[in-house]
Parts: sequence; structure tokens; C-alpha cells
Amino acid sequence: MESLLPVVADTVVQRYERYEPELFYATYGDLIRGAAAIVDTLNKPLPAASRIDTLAIDHTFVNLGEAARRGRTLYLSSSYFYLYENLPVLRSVIWHEFGHVYYSRLSTDERERMSDIWRDSRETAIFYLFRDGEYSHNARFGGHPEDSPEELFASAFNLFANNAEEVNARLRHLTGRGVEIAGRLRTLVKEASNR
Repeated sequence: MESLLPVVADTVVQRYERYEPELFYATYGDLIRGAAAIVDTLNKPLPAASRIDTLAIDHTFVNLGEAARRGRTLYLSSSYFYLYENLPVLRSVIWHEFGHVYYSRLSTDERERMSDIWRDSRETAIFYLFRDGEYSHNARFGGHPEDSPEELFASAFNLFANNAEEVNARLRHLTGRGVEIAGRLRTLVKEASNR
């Protein structure tokens, strides 16, 4: 993973040692507020019970580059702030995690459709098109749509919203069944996003 980071590998540990929480919040206050604003924006269309009400920043080295939603809390590794120092990276990570929120709101029928799309994507080997990290401004190791239908949905939720032009350019190279699968995925994500 070190080869995928935008800094010399040895400096990763040094940055963890350097950025005690007080210094971290002072240094990255603007990025933290920007991340919170993205969370607030994504919360607006959701019913109160589905909203994320806490943005928690994890300062442990063991969780380098990790992000996760647990209940109403969104955990972001502090490494996203000081390795990338880039709001588009944070936006991508937060949108992906909100993709999990929207996935949890899918009906049984929609989840079955998503499972079919995921299974068909595996058979046609098109997961690489939906790895969040393959797109500009994002952490290169981000996204793992091959893991489950939910992960594919979360990645597509992010990419269709934030990298639509680039995703569309890449999808133009698909042929046959791949085109149909990507179209089904786009339709399902759009339907879920518009609720």
C-alpha cells in the first residue's frame, strides 16, 4: 500500500507522530469544516433516522486510510486529511460512506436487483470501472466493489455523483453485456439517490 500513497513511505509514521489531536485540528480546521459541510449536505434529503449525526476522526495509525459508518457516526482516518490535504478526496470518501446509508434504504426487490448486478459484474470482470480510487483526486487504494453488492453500490453512488464525466468516458469502452450491466447499476443508483 505504501507505493500508492502520495508521500514517501517513511513520512507516514512521522506525520502520525507529528499531528497530535490539538495540532491536527488547528492545522486542518478548514478541511474538517469542509468535510462536516459535505456530511450536512448529504444528510438533508434523508429522514432523521438515517442521518449521520457525528463525524469522528480516527487518529490511530492502524486505521490508515480507513473510513466507515457505524450507526449514526462516520469515522474517517486522520490520514485522509494530512496525506491528501484535498477536499475532493474527502468528498469521495464521504459520498461512498453515504452510499452505504442509501443501500440500507433499498427495498428487498432493489437489493435483489443489486445482487444480480453484482453477480453479473463479477462474471464480466467490470469491477475495475467502479473502484473509487481509480478516479482523479481520490486515494488510489479507495473502494472495493468486488467485495459485495453493497460495496459496489456505495462506490457507484459516489462515482456517478462526483466523477460522472470520467465514469461515462470509461463506460463507453464497454461492449455487449457490460453496457447493459452498467446501465442497470446507473438506473438503480439514480432511483435510490432521488428519494
